[in-house]
Amino acid sequence: MSEEKENKKVNTSEKNEFDKLLDVISGEKSLREKEERMKKAKIEAKKSQKRKRREEIINEEVKLEEDDIPTKKVVQNIKLFEWTAPDRTPVKFEKKSFLIIVVMTLLFSLYLAIMKHYLLMVAIMSILFLLYVAGTTKPVKITHKITARGIDTGGKLYEWYMLRSFYFTKKEDQILLLVETKLNFPGVLTFLVNDEDKDPIFVLLQDKLLYKDIRKWKWLDKLSYGEYIPLEKV
Repeated sequence: MSEEKENKKVNTSEKNEFDKLLDVISGEKSLREKEERMKKAKIEAKKSQKRKRREEIINEEVKLEEDDIPTKKVVQNIKLFEWTAPDRTPVKFEKKSFLIIVVMTLLFSLYLAIMKHYLLMVAIMSILFLLYVAGTTKPVKITHKITARGIDTGGKLYEWYMLRSFYFTKKEDQILLLVETKLNFPGVLTFLVNDEDKDPIFVLLQDKLLYKDIRKWKWLDKLSYGEYIPLEKV
């Protein structure tokens, strides 16, 4: 009798171990399937972007006026994807370096005052103040959403008809998403993106907007936004 009980315990233990092994295998399989689906979605998204670009070239002669607002159908504002990121890249603040900048700025401002360029002097002092504020305050985290109607950032919705194109850049180790608008202000929406969020954001945005093809990346753009990421490397 005791031998039967012990055999049952052994069988139960073996079964539990087998169940655990099955759970691990099925979990890994599910993760691989999810990654494969995302890869396929990215490939299809890139093909779609290339088709859009070809169509744009073919139909280049057909253009809407800047002030034209296309007819909109009613779309429910359903959330498709959400991510949280700082509102800006952190500015490295070193007291010694900042003091040198302050001294140089004051000397230059004194020269501008002598030359009676007061407006330029005020502008330079304003920039210095903004640098100080950016360097001494931490970035605020903001939630961004891609919805069926557009991009919702900080509680403000930019609908698809307001947006023109998008592209990614990389500044140091930070990925930036830039979305160009059809508005006078803001002309460009800038978002910080985590590496793991880049692919789903790309797949969703490419369905509505064209990925901008930039042939020449200016040095000022590089200074501001880092390196442009072409479609082939997204």
